Amino acid sequence: MSNKKTAVAAAVALAVVAYGGTTWYTGQRAESGYKDAVAELRKVLGEKAVVTDEYHKGFLSSQAKLVLQWPAAGEADAPAAADAGAEAAPKPVRLVVDTTVRHGPLAGGRLAAAVSETRFALDGLDEKSRQTLAKAVAPTLTSVHHFTGGQDVRLLLPAGEMGDNEVTMRWQEMVLDTALGGGSVKGTWRWPEVALLGLPSRDKSMGVEEEEGEEEESDNDEAIAAQPAAAPVERTSIVLTGLESSFENKVIDGLWGLGPGKASVRIARFGMSSTPAEGGEAKTLLDLKNVDGSSVIESDKTTLGMTTQVKGTGRIGPIDFESVGYEEKIQRLDIEALRGFQRVMVEGYRKDGLAKALESLEEQGMGVLMQNAPRLVAALPAYSMKLQATYQGQTGHLEYGAEVQSAPTQEQVAQAGWMPALLKTSALQANASLPKAWLEPLIKASGKPDVSAEDVEGMLGMAQATGYARLEGDKLVSALKMQAGQVTLNGKPIALPMGALQ
Repeated sequence: MSNKKTAVAAAVALAVVAYGGTTWYTGQRAESGYKDAVAELRKVLGEKAVVTDEYHKGFLSSQAKLVLQWPAAGEADAPAAADAGAEAAPKPVRLVVDTTVRHGPLAGGRLAAAVSETRFALDGLDEKSRQTLAKAVAPTLTSVHHFTGGQDVRLLLPAGEMGDNEVTMRWQEMVLDTALGGGSVKGTWRWPEVALLGLPSRDKSMGVEEEEGEEEESDNDEAIAAQPAAAPVERTSIVLTGLESSFENKVIDGLWGLGPGKASVRIARFGMSSTPAEGGEAKTLLDLKNVDGSSVIESDKTTLGMTTQVKGTGRIGPIDFESVGYEEKIQRLDIEALRGFQRVMVEGYRKDGLAKALESLEEQGMGVLMQNAPRLVAALPAYSMKLQATYQGQTGHLEYGAEVQSAPTQEQVAQAGWMPALLKTSALQANASLPKAWLEPLIKASGKPDVSAEDVEGMLGMAQATGYARLEGDKLVSALKMQAGQVTLNGKPIALPMGALQ
C-alpha cells in the first residue's frame, strides 16, 4: 500500500514538474513571439512611433504594454512656432495597447501554447474628440497560439456610436475571426448593422470669406456673433445591414493583402438616402437587397489576377431593378512591381507618417510606375469591367476594358515615349447595349421629368445620324475600339483626338 502511495505521489510530482516545465517553455515562446511582433512593428512604423515597450513575464501569465505615438497636427512646425513665441504645439495622440498573456498548456482553460487578450485605449485626445468617442467602446483582440505554430485571432468591436450633433456613426457588435498558419489566412467577418448618418452633401459656409492675403483674426465675440449663421445643407445617410463574409488566401512573401484564394460577401440590405436642407421627408437614393459578391485571386510565380462578381436587386433613384451587378477582371499583374509600390508606401510611412506617405506616393507614383513600367508591361496586363442590369424584364449592359497585347520595343519608346508606344501595342474597347424602352424613364430619373416620347425619338435620331449609336431591334447599341493605333466607332474609323499616337 505504501508503495502504491509512493508511486501515486511520484506520478503527481512528475505531472506537476512536467506541467510547470511546459508552462515555463510556453511562457518563453510567448515572450519571444511578442518581441518578434514588436520588432516587425518597429520596422514598419519606425522607432519614433514606439514610446513604450514593456513585457513582464510571470509563471502562469505575463503582462505587456505597448504605447504608440503619432504626431498631432502642426507638431512638425513646433520648433518654428516656439521660436516665434506661439502657443505650445498640441500633444501627440497615443495608442495604449495592454496585453495579458496566459501561458499553456492550459491557457485560459484552453489547450494551447498561449492565449493573449489585448485591449486598446487612446490617450492625448482633446475635449472635442473625447466627446465624439464618448459612446464608443474600444475593440478587443483575442489570440489563441497553437503548439503547431498557427493562431486563431478574434477582433471584437462592441456596439456603439461616435459623432457630434450633425454627423453620427452607429454600429452593432462586429466580429472578425481569422486563422493564420501554414502560409495561409482564412476567416469570417460579421457585422449586423452599421450606419453613417447626417453626412453633409456640400461644404458648409460661414457666409464670410477672408480677402486674399488677409491674416488678421478677430477675437471679438460681438463680431463673431454678427456673422451669418451657417446655411442648412442637404444631408446623406448610409445604412448597411446583415454583412457576412468569408475568405481564404495563401500568403505571398512581401505582398500584403494579396494572395491566391477566394472570398465571398453577402449584404442583406444597403441603403442611401438624402434629407433636403429645408427638412422634410428623406429621398431614397439607393436601396439594394440580397447583395452577393465573390472574388477569386489566382497567381503563378510572377503574376496574379483577380475576378470579382457582385449581384443584387433593388432600387437606384426612382427605378426598381430586378437585378443589378458587375463583373471586374484584373489579369497578369506583375508581383514584383506590386511589391515595389508597397515598399514605397511603407518606407514613406516609416519616415514621415501616414499623411506624408500618401503625399509621397502621389508625388513619386509616376516615377515608381515608370521604373516598373517595363516589368508591368512585359507581363501583358489586362482589365475589364461589365455592368449589367435588368429592368421591366429587359437587360442592358455596359462593358469596357484594356489589354496590353505586346510590350513596346525600346526603339518605339525612345521615338514616341511610353504612353504613345503603349497605345500602339494595346487594345481598348467599350460597348453598351441599352433597351430602347429604358430611355424615357432613365432620362426622367436623371432630372428631366417633362421629357416626352417625341423628345426621346429626336435624341435617338440624332445619336444615329452622328454615328454615336445605332438601333439593333429594340436596343440602342454602341461600340468603341482601339487597336494597333486605329480607332473605330461602331465599325467606322475615326480620328484619335489631339494626335495622341503621334
